[in-house]
Formats: sequence, structure tokens, C-alpha cells
Amino acid sequence: MTDTGATAQLAALRASALAVYRAHDLPTKPGFYRKGPRAKRWTRLADDLDAGARWDLIRAHPPDSGWRYLERDRLGEDHDRPEVREAARVLMACTRLETALEGAEGSLVALIDLALSLPAVPPKG
Repeated sequence: MTDTGATAQLAALRASALAVYRAHDLPTKPGFYRKGPRAKRWTRLADDLDAGARWDLIRAHPPDSGWRYLERDRLGEDHDRPEVREAARVLMACTRLETALEGAEGSLVALIDLALSLPAVPPKG
């Protein structure tokens, strides 16, 4: 990824969202996580598990058994606190935008930069 204004803004947004996760006792390290039906915390799956091994873990617990498996960015999407749900939305958006920037050329980078420069709340008239 190039060192652009957009890259720096995305890093700042991600850091803010991860601070919300941290404040609500959610993991901040990237990766895949699981949580059992009686667990209070998410457990990170090993980095060396390939997709097939992760699916084997998921299939080992029927859907109605209460086990959940998610990527870090999605852990807060169903949280009871709105700021945690918003943090998850920001993390997922940052990942999508960073992926777009990786292969982007001038005009797309400029558009993403422009979008990130807009205020979060429209000006009142």
C-alpha cells in the first residue's frame, strides 16, 4: 500500500475502533476467533490453521450449539453497545478500503482520499 493521506486516515480510524474494542474487552489482534456457549471471552485460533481446518472446527459444533466463529473485525457487530457495533463497522470498512487501495491507481486513491476528507456529519445550513 502506498503512503497516502488515505492510508494514514485509515490507520487512525482503525486505531480508534480498536480502542473501543479494547475498552469493551474484545480482542484487538487480527485473526479468527471462536467463543463457546459458556465462554466470557473470544479465543484466537492459531494462525497456521488453514481454511479447511477452520471449517472442520466449525462443523464439529452444530449451529444451534452456541459456538461462534468470526474474524476480529466482526466480533463487535452484534454487541449490545452501539459504539462497539460502530467500531466493528469501521474495522470492516477500513479493511475493504485498504484492499481497494492496494491495487489502486491515481484516480481511485484520490476518490478514497476525498471520501475520507468529508466530515462525518454534514454541515448545517
